[in-house]
Parts: sequence; structure tokens; C-alpha cells
Amino acid sequence: MNSHKTVLLCGLFILLLLSFVFSARIVKSIEEEKEKINVEEVNNKREELRDEIKKVEDEISKYNAEVKAQQGKARTLKREIAIYDNNIYKNNLEVKETKLAVKEADLEMEEIKVKIEEGKESVKENKKNLKNLFKLLYSYEQSSILEVLMTEDSLSDFFNEVDAMESIKDDVFQAIVDLKNQEEELIFKNQELEEHQEEKSQLIQMRSHQNESLSELKIQKNELLDITKGEEKQFQQLLAENKNILPSLRAQLYDLQSLGQKIEADDAFSAAKQIGATLGVRPAFLLGILKVESNLGKNTGSGNWEDDMFGCYMRLSKIYSLREAHYIKRAETEKNAFFSIVNRLNLDPMSVRVSKEPTYGCGGAMGPAQFIPSTWLAYESRVSSVTGHYPPNPWNLTDAMAAMAVKVSDIPGVIGGDYNSEYEAAGRYIGGRNWRKKGLFFYPNKVMLYANLYEEELK
Repeated sequence: MNSHKTVLLCGLFILLLLSFVFSARIVKSIEEEKEKINVEEVNNKREELRDEIKKVEDEISKYNAEVKAQQGKARTLKREIAIYDNNIYKNNLEVKETKLAVKEADLEMEEIKVKIEEGKESVKENKKNLKNLFKLLYSYEQSSILEVLMTEDSLSDFFNEVDAMESIKDDVFQAIVDLKNQEEELIFKNQELEEHQEEKSQLIQMRSHQNESLSELKIQKNELLDITKGEEKQFQQLLAENKNILPSLRAQLYDLQSLGQKIEADDAFSAAKQIGATLGVRPAFLLGILKVESNLGKNTGSGNWEDDMFGCYMRLSKIYSLREAHYIKRAETEKNAFFSIVNRLNLDPMSVRVSKEPTYGCGGAMGPAQFIPSTWLAYESRVSSVTGHYPPNPWNLTDAMAAMAVKVSDIPGVIGGDYNSEYEAAGRYIGGRNWRKKGLFFYPNKVMLYANLYEEELK
């Protein structure tokens, strides 16, 4: 046993450290895999997409301003058609924006996949190097302290040898810690990939709703022209007679069901006016949310708690294995909240309808306001203080409208009808703190569009 063995061991360890830092073999293997996108190229494409999305967003803002300007003018047929034309064009821009956002999500997922493959190769290489070092360290340690002492020329050489051995042990331990951190980073990247996959599904679903909205606007514009025969005189006569100009706009509220019963449009208007007056929230804004919620879940009366809510979360726990604990906990939380609500209302949990499982996420939202059970419980006492119902019923139109108003009124400026505040409140209604997240921006746009249309109906 002599010092050259220590030198050799130290040299091998340095090589191990270099493999952790540079991972030369990994870089080479990634370059050889032609199907993989270069990270720099991904970033450049993503920046180009973001620039294009920003241009579309600016154009949407321009058309929002144009719609608001038109609404400030006297109500004429020309003005009504101009508003529809602007909204139709704006909706087309929103569809384009969503398509760009889907492309951006694809690029981000591709980048994450590349990093995951890099990480896997790095972990694999470092495990191999560490294994070899362990073998060498093991053979080194087979020499007893006495043997080392006997083979060294001086006492100082002996202590240098022992110090070197202890130092290498410390370095090996640190290498193990670093490897563990690498593996944890891999887990994090896989979770990030799963979240982006969910986000993409959400974007695709939103694009479907945008296309539906575009179709509705075109139908309403044509209906207006048909009813008035394109004549200003006919339009003004209908206004003077206080007749409903757009039957389809009201009829869309019939899509909404509560406990299997269709909600009358006049009841929805009355509830919005009553709750709006009580809490200071613009009734047309509440109707806008009601309209969008009814369409996003044409599902409001076709799902059940066991499959569309509890079963859905349990299925997601298997699909997204890295978030298994999260989804299982969510399943139990919503189930317990749901039973707390229906039991106190003496309702049969198997006959009560909830929103059906959509193409992303889970169903389980209740009644006209489409609150999930745990969220309803959080607002229950405040709803009761408005309606006087103890306990309040999420399938009751007045209670649901009160819950909706209470939730949005927490955003400063909503009481008073500030446009930007209402826009944020609508975004938070669906996305909470993450309301600015890609895939959710369509919701407040659609709410505000219909709020403006219903504003005319309420005049």
C-alpha cells in the first residue's frame, strides 16, 4: 500500500466530478438524436410565438375599446350591427390567439422532454461512475490502519494517507447528495410536463368553446337583421314597443338546469336584478357569468358525483402518477363536501345532478353558479346572510346567484361596475389566483361580451 494508490483514487474522483458538471457524453448523445429539438431553437420559436400572441392581444384590446365606444352611442340598428361585427372579429382573434398558445405549449413540452432526457442520461452516467468509485474505495478500505502505517516511509506520510482517505469519503458522500438532487429535479420536470399536458388539453377545450361562441354571435347578428328586415325604422319600432329583439339570447339561458328543471329566462333576469341590487354587482355581469357557466357545462344537469367527480379524480391519480397523492386527497375532499351539502338539504346524492366530466379536469360543479362542493362550503355562510336561506341550496337560482355575486364582489371595483375589475373577477371565477394562465383568458372575454349584450336587454 503506498501513496500512488491515493493519487490514483483522487484522479478517478476528479473525473467523476467532471462527469457531473459537463456530462460530455450526454451532450453528444443528444446531438446525435436528430429527432430532438435544439433547446436554443425552441426558445427562439417560443419568443416568436410570444411576439405574435402579443400582437393579437393588442388587436383584441383595440376591438374591445371599439365595442365600448359603440355602446356609448345611441341605440340604432347600425350601431348594433357594428357591435356584433367587432365582437365577431375579436372572437376570431381569440381563436387565433388560442391556436398560438397551443403551439407555445407544445414547444414548452418539447423543451421539458429534452431536459428530462438529459437528466436521465446524466443520472445514469453518474450512477455508473459512483458505482465504480465505491468498488475502488471498498478495496482501498480493506487495508487496515496498521498495514498503511507499516507501508509508509514516515509518520507524516501515514497521516497524509489517512486524511486523503477521509477526504475522499466526504467527497463520495457529497456526490451521493448531488445525485439525489438530480433525481429530485427529474421528478420535478416530469411533474412540470404533466401540468403542461393538462394546460394544453384545457387550451384545446377552450378553443372549442370559442368556436361555439363565434357561431352564436353570427346567428344573433343574422337574427337581428332578419327581425328588423335590415331597416332602422323597424328596429326603432321594436325598441319603442319594448319587445325582446333577440329571442335566442334569452333562450340560451334555458341550457341551464337546476335539479333537472329548466330555468326560465325571466327568473334569471329577476334573480340577477334582486341580488345585484342587494350587493351592488351589475346584474348584466352576473347574467354574463351565468350564460358562460351554462355553456361550459352544458353538463350542469347530466353528471353524477360518483363518476364525474370522485371517480374522475381517482382516474387522474393513475394517469398523473407523480401527483397521485394530490388527486386522491382532492377526491376525498370534494366527496366529503358534497355529502355535507346534500345531507343537510335532505337530497338523494345519487339523484342530484352535477357537471359532467369535461375533456380536461373533473366535473362535480353544482347548480347554476357551478361551484364545486368545497368552494360552496367556503361561501355558504355569506350566501345565507344575503338570501336568508339556512342552509343555502346551490341548485336554487337565488342562492346560486348570491354565491356568484359574493364571490366576484371580493374584487375591488366590481361593486360599482368597473370594467377591468369585472374582467379580473370573471377570470378569477374560473382560475382563482392562476386566472392569467394560458387557457383561461377566453373565459373573462366571453363573460364580458355577454354581459354587454345582456346590459341592452335589461335597459
